[in-house]
Amino acid sequence: MSTEPRRFSVFLVPAAGDRRWADGVIHELADRYDTLPFEPHVTVYGGAFSNDAELEPVRRALADAAAGTGQITLPVAGLGVTEEYFRSLFVAFGEDPALRRLHEAVKGAVAQDPGYVLVPHLSLLYADLPLAAKEAAARTVALDRREIRFDQVKIVVPDPVTGWSDARRWQTLFRLRLGAPAEKVTTVIFDYGGVLAEEGFREGLFELARRQGLDPVAVHGAGMEAVYASGYVLGKGSQSAFWQSLRERTGLRGSDRELSNLILDRFVLRPRMMEAVRALRAQGYRTVILSDQTDWLEWLDRRDGFFREFERVFNSYRLGKGKRDPSVFDDVARELGIAPGEALFVDDMLANVVRAESRGMRGILFEDEPRFERDLKRYTEV
Repeated sequence: MSTEPRRFSVFLVPAAGDRRWADGVIHELADRYDTLPFEPHVTVYGGAFSNDAELEPVRRALADAAAGTGQITLPVAGLGVTEEYFRSLFVAFGEDPALRRLHEAVKGAVAQDPGYVLVPHLSLLYADLPLAAKEAAARTVALDRREIRFDQVKIVVPDPVTGWSDARRWQTLFRLRLGAPAEKVTTVIFDYGGVLAEEGFREGLFELARRQGLDPVAVHGAGMEAVYASGYVLGKGSQSAFWQSLRERTGLRGSDRELSNLILDRFVLRPRMMEAVRALRAQGYRTVILSDQTDWLEWLDRRDGFFREFERVFNSYRLGKGKRDPSVFDDVARELGIAPGEALFVDDMLANVVRAESRGMRGILFEDEPRFERDLKRYTEV
């Protein structure tokens, strides 16, 4: 199934003092000209992606580049104005080798380079105004610095409907601090379905749909919603309520036991992943499960006996909170008594990895076992 490409940009974000100055100017000009304020930034690169997997190489490239790059300091060349909406009034910068390397790292990671040209500038105003009015606005800006420092880099996407024009709807997918000393990873946190085991929920629903002549993708989507809407995945509802909700949404037929067994049979542990868990433990790393699951996870452990390989198992059914809530990663770090940066989180859903990274953890998007093993070596000695 094809998807419409979405836009993304890589932003450099000013360090605290310079950010306060730019933020103040942006808000003052937005109030004066009745337009929207936005986060101060320099665009390093702009491109498009069709699915989450296409952004993963960009995330890796930024992580590698950021680890070897301290704060980036750009020399101020002056103020500029153009007739373009997104370059109405801006601080122009001279060339900087570190910025160029960051740009080239992203360019080399994208699936298809659209030919984005790096013209470093920090916008202060987005407005549909005559050029003369923009020039007048520029004369009111006190540009009292010769350089501006930047200490963060991030991936940002616009709203799919309003695009970049509504800055209130910009969404940050990934953020890194430049040159931040990396804490040593002590703990590896694994998702269960889709990482440690085959994704039985998805595969089971697909099979049920095929057997009953229903749309597999639609049934899986309805299942994801029903498991939350029924409260089952957060321990606030029952298996019976989940299946009843899914029957009503899709027309699925069968008893609770028949339907559940077909899903549970498809959660099959991956021997190669369990060997990786044992290798981590042998090297002194703490291994943990964090899964959006129901009491099925405990049934699966009774069948397969895998909990013993992990120091702790955090199940949304018992926590009353799932990975859709980013604060669950704070809770897990606190329960384990570790700083977020000591944790490496592994999940097969990019949205969950992004949420973990937004709380300070390192992340690996699981795609397949060989890729996982290569990625694991970047963070551990296994």
